[in-house]
Amino acid sequence: MPMIHNFVIENKSDVNEDVHTSYSWDRNGKIHKNRLTRDNQAHLDDNFISYIHDSLQRLETRNPSTGEESRRLNNYGITVIEDEQGLQRFHQILNAWIDLFSSAPDSIILRGDLCIDDGDEKGYYEKLMYNKTNLIIELKKLVRMAVYAVEHGKCIVHFGI
Repeated sequence: MPMIHNFVIENKSDVNEDVHTSYSWDRNGKIHKNRLTRDNQAHLDDNFISYIHDSLQRLETRNPSTGEESRRLNNYGITVIEDEQGLQRFHQILNAWIDLFSSAPDSIILRGDLCIDDGDEKGYYEKLMYNKTNLIIELKKLVRMAVYAVEHGKCIVHFGI
């Protein structure tokens, strides 16, 4: 199964430690739930989330499983971005990445993790390749979701890998 981070819009009152039980995932890592539409969900590759990880550490978030508040996305679990300031900051961060990638070529190549093969002293950096149009579409969808969540008193729930 691909390592995908799923984002959905949810009612704040429906987010608790069992929020994950009302969703299911297909073998491609995409999330499903009754009345979940293309407009209220987005998906980003785990390698891309790792690439923008540092910028996402400016978010105020909460882990509904533990109740713990944090300033990051929970890579392996659930994270909620629910307060207005956190949603607006998420919106701003994503818009900055959209602006940056808008000037990129059609095929975006990013530097990934350092890989070292057995016996290789130097190693190499993984190449992450993304279609510019598809990546920007998902980022813009997340921006619209953050704006909608602020305007309608909702939150964004992030499901890590």
